[in-house]
Amino acid sequence: MLRLRIVLWGITLLTCAGWLYSQDIEPPDLLGVIKNIEATLRQLQKDVKDLHGSVKELSKSGRKKPGQPAASPSAVPDSGPAWQLAREAYERGRRSEELKACGPATEEFTKAIQLDPKNDSAFLHRAYCHYELGEYGDAIADLDKSLALQPNNSRAYAKRASALAASGKASAAILDANEAIHRDAKNPAHYLLRASLNQQLGNSPGTMDDFAKAIALAPDSDSAYLARAAFLRSQGQVQKALDDCYQAIRVNSADAAAYVCRAQFYLSTGAAQPALEDINRAMLIGHNPGETTALLASAQNMLRPGQSVGSPAQLPAANSAPALSADTADVAPLLIALPATTTAVTATAPAPAVEKRKTEATDSAARRGQPAVVRNEPPICRDANCSYRNGRLYSDQQRFDEALSAYSEALRLEPKNALFRNARGYAYLRLHQYREAIADFNEALRLNPNYVNASRNRAVAMESAGMAASSR
Repeated sequence: MLRLRIVLWGITLLTCAGWLYSQDIEPPDLLGVIKNIEATLRQLQKDVKDLHGSVKELSKSGRKKPGQPAASPSAVPDSGPAWQLAREAYERGRRSEELKACGPATEEFTKAIQLDPKNDSAFLHRAYCHYELGEYGDAIADLDKSLALQPNNSRAYAKRASALAASGKASAAILDANEAIHRDAKNPAHYLLRASLNQQLGNSPGTMDDFAKAIALAPDSDSAYLARAAFLRSQGQVQKALDDCYQAIRVNSADAAAYVCRAQFYLSTGAAQPALEDINRAMLIGHNPGETTALLASAQNMLRPGQSVGSPAQLPAANSAPALSADTADVAPLLIALPATTTAVTATAPAPAVEKRKTEATDSAARRGQPAVVRNEPPICRDANCSYRNGRLYSDQQRFDEALSAYSEALRLEPKNALFRNARGYAYLRLHQYREAIADFNEALRLNPNYVNASRNRAVAMESAGMAASSR
């Protein structure tokens, strides 16, 4: 400060000297000049005083207080680094969770929570992992913490309801399901959850009402139809359950559970043949082997043991020993091909979405006093899968000529589909066109050498061809 004052005074004196010896200033103005210099000096003194006070204030605020970290221009909030590390741990946990690696995911979520105890999402997803591991108590504890941090999360209420239900506390669970619906009334999954809880509590009207709401919100949800079908079947409403099975297949033809659903109906009505076809399709898609194996055993028990091969006149009726289905899995070899004119297997149920109409043959039969037969006519198709499903429907009705046409159309659109080729081979087999059947089965095996069903069907066709040749 002393140096600053000296400099300022020096500048002032030099200025005064310049004014005193300037040729531009007349002697009579000397008194005015001196007054101006004095005013300038007073202003300089005031400015210096203000500057001194500012420096003193800055010096005071920059002193370090006990226990307080020194301030730095590049400093970040105390939670900055911890929050970043917590976020990284959380994201690692989410990646592991998506890979179904719940153990590693739980460890990462725990790290995220330790670094950021207010991360409600970390608690939520750690709860999901605990639930998948069967640790329902730990899941409920984490969900309690997640909801304490974020009390408006419908997903947390829904998952806690599931964990409570798994712990045998359905009454408490349904309260959480109500909370989930209250916060997200347009989520069909919440209604499906409450439907299952109502079912556990024996509230059938509430169960059906929740299923109806879920399906209204998601009419293309195959899982909703399948859940309702299972409930209806448990209530003895078999036909209504079948309608929902068909709806599930309609909205998702690649859902193995939907074919199992329909197979269960067929088995309940004693229709082994169509049940086998649906079981086979489910197995091809990749359904739970334990469930499909049990259904397959039930279907086999409906069939008589293999009979000795004789002349065509000695062939058994269709409802006692049907030939292999269009896509048969591990079925005991049945080396008897049925005549195309034999009676159909019992009770093949119609698809509810297909319009029913009477044919001219039906009207003629009615005029002759015979029982009227109502057939399901499949819709017109524009893709291979639809044509294949039509073929399946015709095959269910023992209308193998029409099934053959539908399968041929499917193959025209997708000639390298082994499933379609095997299905058409089966139609040829039931029409006694063994050469064509064997050719289709051979092509199916060329396309898929591991196609066990096509191999078994070919064995039936070859055996039947030999029987037909020897009987001539």
